[in-house]
Amino acid sequence: MRRFFLKLLRRRTLHQDLEAELAFHREMSQVHANPIPLGRIETIQEQALDQWRFTFFENLGRDLVYALRGLRRSPGFVCSALLSLALGIGVNTAIFSLAVEFLFSEPSVTDARSLVSIRLGGNSHADRQTLEYLQNSGLFQAVAGENEETFINWNDGTETHRLFAVLTSRNYFTALGVPMAMGRGWNETDPPGVTVLRYDFWRSRFHSDPSILGRTINLEGQSYTVVGILPENHRTLLGFGFAPDVYLPATRPDVVLAAYGRLKPGMSLGEARAGLDALSVRMDSAVPHPFPFAHIAEAAPIAGFARLQEERQLQTIGLFFAMLLVVVGLVLLIACVNVASLLLARASARRQEIGIRLALGASRSRLLQQLLAESLVLSTLGALLGLLLAQVTASLLARIQLPLPLPIRLQIEPDWRVAFYSLALGAVATVVCGLLPAWQSVRDSIASDVRRERRLHLRRLLVAAQVAISVVVLSTGFLFLRNLLRSTAISPGFDLRQTLRADVFLPPDAYETTERKALYIQRALSELESIPGIEAVGAARIVPFTDMSRMGTEISVTGTGEKKHISFHWNAVSPGYFRAMGIPVLQGRTFADADRTGEKVVIVNKTFAERYFPGSGAVGTAFLWHDGKAQYRIVGVVGDTKNITIGEEPAPQLYEALSQSTNPRPRLQFVLRSSTPPATRLAPVRDILHRLEPSSGIEVATLYSSIGLAFLPSQVGAGLLGAVGLLGLLLAAVGLYGVMSFTVARRTREIGIRIAIGANPRAISGMLLSDSIKLIAWGSAAGLAVALFVTKPLSMFLVPGLHPNDPLTYLAVVLVLTLTGFLATLEPVRRALNIDPATSLRYE
Repeated sequence: MRRFFLKLLRRRTLHQDLEAELAFHREMSQVHANPIPLGRIETIQEQALDQWRFTFFENLGRDLVYALRGLRRSPGFVCSALLSLALGIGVNTAIFSLAVEFLFSEPSVTDARSLVSIRLGGNSHADRQTLEYLQNSGLFQAVAGENEETFINWNDGTETHRLFAVLTSRNYFTALGVPMAMGRGWNETDPPGVTVLRYDFWRSRFHSDPSILGRTINLEGQSYTVVGILPENHRTLLGFGFAPDVYLPATRPDVVLAAYGRLKPGMSLGEARAGLDALSVRMDSAVPHPFPFAHIAEAAPIAGFARLQEERQLQTIGLFFAMLLVVVGLVLLIACVNVASLLLARASARRQEIGIRLALGASRSRLLQQLLAESLVLSTLGALLGLLLAQVTASLLARIQLPLPLPIRLQIEPDWRVAFYSLALGAVATVVCGLLPAWQSVRDSIASDVRRERRLHLRRLLVAAQVAISVVVLSTGFLFLRNLLRSTAISPGFDLRQTLRADVFLPPDAYETTERKALYIQRALSELESIPGIEAVGAARIVPFTDMSRMGTEISVTGTGEKKHISFHWNAVSPGYFRAMGIPVLQGRTFADADRTGEKVVIVNKTFAERYFPGSGAVGTAFLWHDGKAQYRIVGVVGDTKNITIGEEPAPQLYEALSQSTNPRPRLQFVLRSSTPPATRLAPVRDILHRLEPSSGIEVATLYSSIGLAFLPSQVGAGLLGAVGLLGLLLAAVGLYGVMSFTVARRTREIGIRIAIGANPRAISGMLLSDSIKLIAWGSAAGLAVALFVTKPLSMFLVPGLHPNDPLTYLAVVLVLTLTGFLATLEPVRRALNIDPATSLRYE
């Protein structure tokens, strides 16, 4: 290869040397006593060029020019082929871009591959003392922390808004090397009242005013100086498109932070884990903590393929995208088959040209190269258009506001991986689209009508393959559509239609004490109950699908001393919560106002009672919790509810009395049951809560509109796979239309003769429709056989009770394909019925 490229660079010199050498031999042959015949000089030159392999590039250049000139004369063919390839390659590239963004995007820090997330004692966050011990240990080059689960209140001078914030350690920006669009991040010498704004927040709320730097804004009733603006394409450590509005230094002593460490130069992940294990043993005695650090210390990468190998959540997302890429890959295959069918039809018109070239001495390999050049041009243009289409699709997806409790902003940007993937798809499309038609054209160029009939059979086989692939693609789309419909019919365990929810974010400095929060809750419940049409009001730390808190602990049953390790979803609620939500009480009672000063009580759900206290009855059972320091008694059992997704299995749930809870979070949620449409009660609820605490951030909405997260997996699956299925169906319909049009054109004389001797329109229509039905039947049978096996792995993404091999799904797919095939055949049939017998006899 090195010699070849050196020759390629010295091409002109080599040509001059060859001409000089041939001139020398010609001269020597003439002066010799017996002249030696050299043969044709042109032949010798071509043989030399073949040895240098220059002719391949020269021929390729000529073939590409010839292909462009030929395609220019067939605009209809070019548009059809490019549309098919652009759609197929575009949707593949768009899904690949999404996968890269979710799975392989790196945070906007210096050397992201050297950062690891640190978990101690099985907890994702650590207190400030633990973080300082990690930093001072010298195990890592630097240790920084952040709390990304924070809401704060911002007052713009006229109204208070809720913002998503990240609280960080003092060395956050310097240790991580976060780039800035304007200004700077803070350091350990800055005062606590500084903040950094996200680019979109600065652009939308401050109209991209650069003078905001150095000015103060009102956050949590205090003045914070803006010192920096993050770049527009900033990516957080958490990933997944998480985009908080502001960054603040963590000043409160009770704030816990997720710890991130930077590996020292040359340190491997295994060495870091071994060092952390040894360090955690020393930390158990040095840092007071309710959970032991030893043997529960973890260090995991936060970027690259290593992160995908470590995180099970990412692996599930990766499996979903792998499934999507397989499905859209089938759509590309349908598009390639479409183009191959068009190229076969085009080759029929060039049969005489190719035959003459073969008769003049052109080799079959040379003709094969020329025909493949045409598919190379189409595939390259299709890949470029597909890349453009993918970028447009990605920009539209980035603007979609997902119904999530966290701010998510997808930043899908083309990079070398996406470009390489698109070019690779173009190369695959070149082979798949062009190899079979080119080989068939060269082989059958001087052939009998029997061979040409075989080519028609090949086109029919390609269309049947399109139908088969469409069955597989549509099966996945219909399956997720049914999954969405079934998930919407599943009861979450509480009432959605007559309930509304209000989120309140109290200023933490003004409500530091439990007594002040309890007084606010009491006043709010009393005034909210007075709203006309409100039947019940409850307060809670967490409303399902808007937040979650999962715990795992050990309890000791009072009386027996039996120890149980339990895992459950936790919540703290007021007495009216269950009535407001419509959650049935199965045994015992709900909370009462008297529980505020009495024995500590809890309520559990049905699954909790059956799993941890089977048979004996949970109501009345007392147990020691929180390291045996407090006794709790179960006073009631309520129905199960969903917590995160609508398709999840029932999980244990424990409710504490809100009046007995000491959770320091400033966020409160109220639920209200309305006898009138809940949307009509939004304004009165907002007015009362704003009057009670003007400095609080308030959001009021119907409960049904607040649980978008519950249906998100089903909606995403149904939306993406449904759109891909429709695209595959459209491409298959185009292929079926093309082959039926070709059939009508080929049988013009036959149809004319049939009409001339008395065939009625019904007979002609039946003859052509039977051809279409046979193609659909053959393709559907093959596709169903494949789909029965291909869709089995999808069961992990479906709601309980829905099986991948659901017969209704396949029946719907076959009916849709049959209807589509019938519609695609109507126009060719109409054209056949309008054939004039006299004209048809002179056809061809």
